[in-house]
Amino acid sequence: MNTDTESTDRRELPKRLIYRERDLKAVTNTSRKFREDAMKAGTFPKPVPLGPKARGWLVSEIEDWIEERKAARDAA
Repeated sequence: MNTDTESTDRRELPKRLIYRERDLKAVTNTSRKFREDAMKAGTFPKPVPLGPKARGWLVSEIEDWIEERKAARDAA
């Protein structure tokens, strides 16, 4: 067993950059209706088009949105 070969064969997966719709429910614990209304109001990040029907949200923007919510909670 050659550990040098094994270590070069293992590749770290890239960090996720985009959440899909199904991920947002788990990450934000919000409904699709809430997110759609919040996007229209400008209080939730807008999606990035990924294809004719596919869309996704930047992980960094969702993380920022969550941090803003936490800051608002802590300021209250």
